[in-house]
Parts: sequence; C-alpha cells; structure tokens
Amino acid sequence: MPGVSFVITIFNKAPYLAAVLPALRGQRGDFEREFIFVDDGSTDGSADLIEQKTADWPHAVDVIRQANAGASKATNTGVDAASLPWIKLVDGDDVLVPGATGWLLAAAAKHGVAHAWGDLGTYDLEGDQDYLGEPPGEPSSELMTDGLERFIRNCPANSTSLLIARDYYHMIGGCDERLVSPDQMLFLRLFAAGPGAHVKAPVGLVPVNAPGRLSSQQPRSRYESVLALYYLMTETPGVTDARKLQAYRRALSRAYRFHRKHGDRWVFSSHLLPYLRSKVRPPRDLAAAVHRSLGAFTGTGAPERPGDWLPGA
Repeated sequence: MPGVSFVITIFNKAPYLAAVLPALRGQRGDFEREFIFVDDGSTDGSADLIEQKTADWPHAVDVIRQANAGASKATNTGVDAASLPWIKLVDGDDVLVPGATGWLLAAAAKHGVAHAWGDLGTYDLEGDQDYLGEPPGEPSSELMTDGLERFIRNCPANSTSLLIARDYYHMIGGCDERLVSPDQMLFLRLFAAGPGAHVKAPVGLVPVNAPGRLSSQQPRSRYESVLALYYLMTETPGVTDARKLQAYRRALSRAYRFHRKHGDRWVFSSHLLPYLRSKVRPPRDLAAAVHRSLGAFTGTGAPERPGDWLPGA
C-alpha cells in the first residue's frame, strides 16, 4: 500500500491528546507512515506534550511550531512538510477509528480517485466510551461524481474525514488561508476538480464538548461557510452556472435564517427580500448578492470580517 503522511493541526489541544495520540499510533494497515504535528501557537504546552508522548514511536514524527495563524495555514504548513504520496488530515481533538486510513486508501483505489472521505461520530472525554472501538468488517464505499452539489448544500464532514493524494492537494491549491477553517472550502475545491469516494462509516470521532472549536462560534463559522461559497463562485475553475445558482441560493438562505434568529429586528430583516428574490428571480450578479449577505453574520451589517475574529480555533 502507498505511504501516508498524517498531518495533525494543534491549537491548545492538551486535554484531548491522551485520546488522540493512541488512535493515531494504532492505525491499522501495511503502509509506510509519518506523523507531522503543526502546533498553531498553542499556549497550553501541547507541542511539548506531543514530543514527550511520541518519543518512542517507531515511525517518523515531526512537531512544527508556528505563530497562531489558523487551521488552514497550519494544514498547508504540514502538507508542505510531508514526504509521502497520500495525506491523512486530522484535527487535533478528533480521534481516528483504527481502520480509518486503510478504509480510505482502499476506497480511493477501488474508485480510481485522488481523494476519499468518511463520516464522523462523537466521543466524550468524560464518558466510558471505547475510543478505539469500531463496527466489525470493512464498510462499503461509493463514487461521488457530483460531490459539489452535496457540499454546497451542507458540509457533513471535516478535515479529519479526508484522505487526499499529496499532488492533488497541491493541484487544487490546498487550503484557502483567508479562511480559518479548512473544511468546507477544501471539500468544495476537491469536488470542483473531480469526483471522490465516500466511505459509508465513521472514520473519526469529534468531541461532544470542545470549547473554542470554530464550529461552536456560530457567527464566525456561518460567515466562513458563506464566504467559501463566494470564493467557489468567483475564483474556482470548472464550476457550472447551475452550481453557482445553487451556491447563491444556499448563501442567501443561510444569511436570512441566521439574521432572523439572531438579529435585533428580524421581522424587518434587510436579508428578507434578497432571500425571497432568490426563490423567484435571482439578480444578474449572483456573486455580489452573496457578498452582501455576509453582513448577516458580522454584527455590523457590513460584509467585511470583524477585526476581533482572530485566527485561533
């Protein structure tokens, strides 16, 4: 089997490493491997703890330290340091199931594609859950020829779900460092470039309680999900007019629903009419309408990212 570089991004993940590290070391499969941890400016000693806990690992381990710049930048840093042909991404508080990497490699080979993803489950650090448990047998997989449609509609996965050929990662441009989270934009870029495989089983477990995780910061995470759609429409090669229309409608729906729930005057929301128009007669400039909708998430009504949204996450 081809070799795999595990790229694990870390930002203040010390409480989770007792679960995360054994799951990484315990990945099943007869393939060469290396582990690249990118510490994104942690202040809780995460990098030191990783170095201590991995000192006796039989495979190459590299711990890279950088100033806090966000998970997208950290992911690109790790992939740039990788030497093996496949990249297995892992968020620093997520736990891989033992067969995850082997399943994803097998699915990519079976369907002849350069990227594969699997589903996600959950784990609880304070519970009695067996972090390394998994259902018996190898799960089935499917070829997704139009994954772009699926990931415009919603992003049901994160970077821990993904296995990507290193050359393919570079070909699509990797993670967009203008976004803190690598997740939705990376999936959009991957499926805009070509089909992928889906493993129909959880390959990773996310913590049920992880304060500070970007997904728990609703305005910021929703803002980035719509900004990713804007970049898809305006900058990503190969996107059809039908998918641009779908992205526009999804963005306007997210903006209105968020503003309705969190705005001070949701009945008279400035995002109501654009949302209704998206259902009937879209404007000529879809991308401009999506850009304006970003104001639903900022608290100021302006589409520009608030200055206090520092990388972190």
